[in-house]
Amino acid sequence: MFWRIYVLFMLISWPVYAQFEVNFTPSLSCEQKIADLIDEAKNSIDVAVFSINNDNIVKALKDAHRRGVKVRILTDKMSSGQKSSKTIDMYQAGLNIKVNSAHKLEHNKFAVFDGNKVVTGSYNWTNSATDKNSENCLFILEQNQVVIDYHNRFNELWQENKQEKSDEWMIKKIKESVKAD
Repeated sequence: MFWRIYVLFMLISWPVYAQFEVNFTPSLSCEQKIADLIDEAKNSIDVAVFSINNDNIVKALKDAHRRGVKVRILTDKMSSGQKSSKTIDMYQAGLNIKVNSAHKLEHNKFAVFDGNKVVTGSYNWTNSATDKNSENCLFILEQNQVVIDYHNRFNELWQENKQEKSDEWMIKKIKESVKAD
């Protein structure tokens, strides 16, 4: 009898345990899982990340945009001004990007995929985070209240950061890069 109760408990509770996955760096695990979720997205990808220059993730985001997925990226102005940042490149490729204008730093590191999956953790979307840093990423792979909370927070952040300010900043940085060449 005990055995049957145990099996029943495991079958009922399995989805609870199966909805989370954690990965650590240095390794390709965070990068690859994020790229996979981007590739699997059908409707929307909302990203709030401090820094982004990871070549594979950037390529996956551009590919998602080209196949019609609604991609919104909110990132930090200071980190976007760094030489290694891919923010301007993605902006010029037509992705919907805002740089933070509402807070001192946009230090979040999370994304919501199709409103039903989330990645969060210390992992910046950078090559260094994959190859050199000790970081973590937690994947929430089923819609639940936590996913809804992240989606709502992204929408709040998106609303409080103004597109006009982001566009002005992007155009200024593009002109500066043209002058430097």
